[in-house]
Amino acid sequence: MKYILLFHKKLKGELQPEEQQQLADWMSRAEGAAMARQLEKSWEASSRYKQGYQPDTAAGLSRFKERLAAEKAREARPLRPAAGPMYRWLAAAAAILLLAMAGWWSLNSGSGAADGILAYSTTGGQTLEVPLPDGSHVILNENSMITLSKSFRAGTRRALELSGEAYFEVAHDPSRPFVISTASAQVKVLGTAFNLRAYPSEPFTEVAVREGRVLFTGRQNGKSMELAAGQRARYQHGETFAGEPAPELNAHSWRTHHLEFRDTPLLLALPDIERYFKVELVLENGQAANCALTMSFDQDSLDVVLKALQLIYHFEVKKIDAGHYRLLKGGC
Repeated sequence: MKYILLFHKKLKGELQPEEQQQLADWMSRAEGAAMARQLEKSWEASSRYKQGYQPDTAAGLSRFKERLAAEKAREARPLRPAAGPMYRWLAAAAAILLLAMAGWWSLNSGSGAADGILAYSTTGGQTLEVPLPDGSHVILNENSMITLSKSFRAGTRRALELSGEAYFEVAHDPSRPFVISTASAQVKVLGTAFNLRAYPSEPFTEVAVREGRVLFTGRQNGKSMELAAGQRARYQHGETFAGEPAPELNAHSWRTHHLEFRDTPLLLALPDIERYFKVELVLENGQAANCALTMSFDQDSLDVVLKALQLIYHFEVKKIDAGHYRLLKGGC
């Protein structure tokens, strides 16, 4: 599984220098070379993927969309219509769907068991809804991939791997815990709904729970933290969990397109805005960092959000270049 994730990073141009040799050694072996060829073919096929395609799981996907619509109706408080196509769901995003031949690789790379793998992947600006065989559902964020083994599809065990970010609605089954492994952490649940962020390019893994409870474990130090509904925690790779579980508000913003702040210091609010819009906001006045923000944005553009900050805190907003802004002067 490790090498599949490394090859996925290679295809996206994110492979680190120290990882290149590991991947090269694996591809020098017959089984690695065969798997790499299959992965590359699947990646190329994904660029020709038609938006009209739907997996043979129409009934399950329809039920999932109904639940999402009901949730959005409960939670969203619209301020204005959607700002543009970047906020619309891509229900049939371009994806890698590959079934490796039995014996090539196991989901648990250390077990040595012969096991086929099914992978779903998205590229930049795309999301993908994936109904799982056990009745669970996943929404993949952009540049993300999940892989599940033949044993998952057969119903004998519920375990998969994630690279990137995804929202999970896990079907309740006390007899078969649902286990998600990333490069640096593991999440174990019985039945719940939560968001898991584990991009290879970021030095942390983050979990935000909407329903139920999850056990969040760092794979490098073995430390664990149990999270309940409404809580969010971040594991800095190679370190202990920082602080106590904190209430989550915006961990799901990438799929709900809703940002909400309740008496939130700008020091904490700005990173959520940066992550959602993929920009960098530099706050020049350090004294403004503790100014509290109470406001919600629903499918609003970055310009609308910056204008609101400008009106509330009297900032001068200076655009450095595409994606980089400085917030000058201002205060509470």
